[in-house]
Parts: sequence; structure tokens; C-alpha cells
Amino acid sequence: MKTASSFDVSWASTNLTLDAYTNGSTTPSKTRTLSSLTGLQIDYDVALFDLRTVVSASFAQFMTSNLGSAPFNRVSLGVSYHFLRVNGQRVVMDNEVEGKIWGISPALELSLGVNKLSIKDPSDANFDFTSSLVDFMPRLLIEIPLSSNYLLLLRGGYYTTLSTNGQFYDIKAHGMVLSLGLKLTTL
Repeated sequence: MKTASSFDVSWASTNLTLDAYTNGSTTPSKTRTLSSLTGLQIDYDVALFDLRTVVSASFAQFMTSNLGSAPFNRVSLGVSYHFLRVNGQRVVMDNEVEGKIWGISPALELSLGVNKLSIKDPSDANFDFTSSLVDFMPRLLIEIPLSSNYLLLLRGGYYTTLSTNGQFYDIKAHGMVLSLGLKLTTL
């Protein structure tokens, strides 16, 4: 099986709805919107060319948000299935010359993560908490080759929590994540 590894860095815009539940309640006692234009995600990717898949280990963090600085840190594992090709695959042409295949490549990404969410709401002193969350994020990805070693990444996805362990509240979060990234490959 042919494999190769690469790194990518993405800048993200995120808008999440946070629902806080107290004492096992089924209705949220408080709801806030967490918005950030300064999300940073770093991925280490391993391409499995024969399966048209890429396995990723990721770290993401918000630098600032409307609810304070760096309230969100996420570590995740994911897989993406590329509908057409995984860019950079080396192939042997008719005349036994080796070449790389490049082109626009759409993909479906799925990731499962663990994150820490720390909120210190400046508008409500009673809404300060730290929570550990297990989350799931499906995303659509489009890779666009810029050169033989760089790819532009456009991603759009939906973030949702699967479970939570909060200090004062049980938190459920969901919302949209959009990102623009650059992949460096030495394939």
C-alpha cells in the first residue's frame, strides 16, 4: 500500500451555540453563542493512496473569542475519504516515467475529538466554567493545488458534542466551523 505524510495549518471561523444544563435538567438554564475568527488548527496527515483516504491527528485552539481568550482546545483523530483522488500520488506513466497526480479533490472528513472549554463570560459573572467535552465533526473539504508542494484547503463542517463533564454545568455545544488552510507536502 502506498502511503505518504504531510502537515497542514488552517485558520478557522467558528460560531457555536452553548447550552448549559444544571442538576440533570432537560432544558438549558443558560444559552450563549461562542464566536471566534481566530481559530488555529494543525494537522499531521497520513495518506493511504490505494484507499483514497487520509488519516489525521489534529490540534485546534481559539486564540480569542467573544467569551474570552483561548476558551477552546481540541485534540482529535480523523479520517477523510477523497471522492476523486488523494493529491500527490506517484504513478508510472506509459513510458516508465514517474509522475505525481494533482487536481481539485473534494473529500468528506469525519473526526472524533476531546476538548477543554473554559468560559469566563464578561457579561455574566455567574457563567464561568470549565468543561471537558467529547465531540464529533463531519466536514466537507476541497483541496486545490497551488504548486507541487502546496495545496489550498477549504473546509466547512458541523461541530457537535457527544458527552460532557462540567465543573458547574453540563454543556452541549453545536455549530458551524469554516476554515481556510495550507497543506505542505513533500510527496
